[in-house]
Amino acid sequence: MTIAFTELKERLAQRLRRTQSPRRKRVLVNEIVSIQVISAALVGALAIASLYWGGQWILQDNYSRWALQWAAELNELGAPLYLADDNESLIRLESFVERYPEIHRVAYFSGDGKSLFTVDNPQAGLRPVLDLSRSTVREATEVVGQPEPFIMRTGFLNPQRFEILAPVWKESISGDGLFDFDPSALEQPAKTELLGIVSINLDFIIFHDRLLANIKIAVVILLFFLIAFSLLGRYALRKALAAISDLRTPIKELAKGNLNVKFEASEHLEIAEIVEALETTATALNQRDAELLQLANHDSLTGLYNRRRFLDELLLEIQSIKRTSHESALLFIDLDQFKYINDACGHPAGDRLICKVADELLRSVGDAGTVARFGGDEFAILLRNTNLEQAVASVDNILINMRRMAHIEEDRVFHVHCSIGVSLLSGENLRADDLINQADIACREAKAAGRNRMHVFKQSIDAEKQALADIGWMNRLRKALDNDEFEMHFQPINCIHTGETRHHEVLIRLRDERAKLVMPDAFLPSAVRFGLMSEIDFWIIRNAAKAYATYATENETLRLAINLSANAFENEDLAAFVEATFEKNGVRPENIIFEITESLAIRRPHHVEIQISALRELGCQLALDDFGTGYSSFSYLQKLHFDYIKIDGAFVRDLPNNPVDQKMIRLIAEIGHEAGMKTVAEYVQNAETLSLLSELGVDFAQGYFVGRPAKRPIAKSTPISLTSRRIRRSAN
Repeated sequence: MTIAFTELKERLAQRLRRTQSPRRKRVLVNEIVSIQVISAALVGALAIASLYWGGQWILQDNYSRWALQWAAELNELGAPLYLADDNESLIRLESFVERYPEIHRVAYFSGDGKSLFTVDNPQAGLRPVLDLSRSTVREATEVVGQPEPFIMRTGFLNPQRFEILAPVWKESISGDGLFDFDPSALEQPAKTELLGIVSINLDFIIFHDRLLANIKIAVVILLFFLIAFSLLGRYALRKALAAISDLRTPIKELAKGNLNVKFEASEHLEIAEIVEALETTATALNQRDAELLQLANHDSLTGLYNRRRFLDELLLEIQSIKRTSHESALLFIDLDQFKYINDACGHPAGDRLICKVADELLRSVGDAGTVARFGGDEFAILLRNTNLEQAVASVDNILINMRRMAHIEEDRVFHVHCSIGVSLLSGENLRADDLINQADIACREAKAAGRNRMHVFKQSIDAEKQALADIGWMNRLRKALDNDEFEMHFQPINCIHTGETRHHEVLIRLRDERAKLVMPDAFLPSAVRFGLMSEIDFWIIRNAAKAYATYATENETLRLAINLSANAFENEDLAAFVEATFEKNGVRPENIIFEITESLAIRRPHHVEIQISALRELGCQLALDDFGTGYSSFSYLQKLHFDYIKIDGAFVRDLPNNPVDQKMIRLIAEIGHEAGMKTVAEYVQNAETLSLLSELGVDFAQGYFVGRPAKRPIAKSTPISLTSRRIRRSAN
């Protein structure tokens, strides 16, 4: 959806850029009208040209007819002049020329082309007549007796002027005497005798001028109609396309991202469909924008603000505090043991619980703050205009309401509590990232203090040093994991009654920049805070398996005890990883003991029981570590089915001088034996303590007196006290 929203915005931006291009756009109405006017002008020009050339063709055809008629008449009029000096014929000829103004000159020539006489139109202003050339005489002689007995010449540049050459001849029948006429002579071809040649110069300029005048009138009329047509067409097109023109502004607004535009209705079907399509598009885009905005700002499961929107609200509140100098509070909330509801009832059940928690937080806060889901089982609340005392009261109210909340799944009731960290927004603390980090640190402090409580972040020099140290350790641990820089040491655990080494505990070490060995107490807390503990657990399992494969060849009875943190059990792939790793390295699972802390086992009995069962199915053994310092709930020993109980070193350190510790250890040993478990005492530093542990019924001992950690598992026996010997003999 986000990808579809981004593409939509980019397309609208491209359309906007095209709309705002500096290139001048053509107007559709003007373009259509221009095309129509140009087309009409071309058609009109072709019509006028056709009229002109058609008129010319018609005139020339008429000119030819008139020329044939006039040539025949001039033949009749001019023939007598060749036979005799007939003044009367000359007068008739002159009268004929005067009657037709188109005739400019009539000239008669002898048979050999000599000019005889001419009759000119006084208005013609022609040059003197020249004799005909031989070729002209030959051409004129060749048309004698032809259907068209004349030659018509016209000028290319002045087609209205003609010159007609017509031969004048006489025909006679052979034997045409009056008395001795022979009728058969009619069948003989007549004899022709060329008398001369007559030349007629014609100029039809009058008709040509009339044609041009008429064409000019037609052109004027055509121009008038073209102008009227363009104006009328422009008006009609503007009216017809007004609806399209009205779409320009709304479409520009739509391209700018303004989806609340209004489109004018149209009477035309096509434009109405376009308007309807645009309105549908705008509506769809509005709905999509709303959906995308909802998805961009809200958590899809709970409907609360998501992390991004909450950060925006936090930044706005920081700006408000800078202006008004009031105080606000930021709460970071993490649910306790939420993962086990997912494991027990599935993720849909977990989703339903998350929604219920979101509703409860909204009811608890009301209008006083903004609630957001940061992800998973983490929430954040911004309380505006709130001092520390009011913020603490609000947090107490949230904790009370959460403690009262019960969630039922599959006939099982879950009470999910939460840990809350508080960070104050004040004039000296107004960086969003720092505030969130402080609230997160305070939340982790609340979890470390026992969960189901709150903790207020307090800035101090020690806290700043710790934060810097954590960041340094985070980088160092990340580098150690990536480059396999951790070291494993092995500390023997001996049987008190026999003195022999029964197994070794795998311990992790790290070297600093000066190659000095660093104990795990220095870096493991930072690993827990930065979420690296699970990776370290898996590193230990993997490398312990490799060490077993190496040293088991020297000691077939080698057994290793591996510590696992709570983070390892939060990984559902723990058992599968252990099985695959052991199989790859040839590790016998019955020779591996996994140690978990008492606090983890007691706090998460159901989930731990599932993991313990999976590891037991592989053949591994389990040890309950640090027993006695936490809940000390003996009822869980039988339920969890451990193979070993490791008594915390706090009871062993001053055991000879502390009767209470002695009674506590005796009680643990007795109950452990009743439950079928062996007991291991940590921090055994001297022979007196070892002897006393034997009297109290403890089975195994671990400490510097028994053996110090080494880079390889070394079996080292310990001396057996008289008490241990006596107990051993009595057992036999």
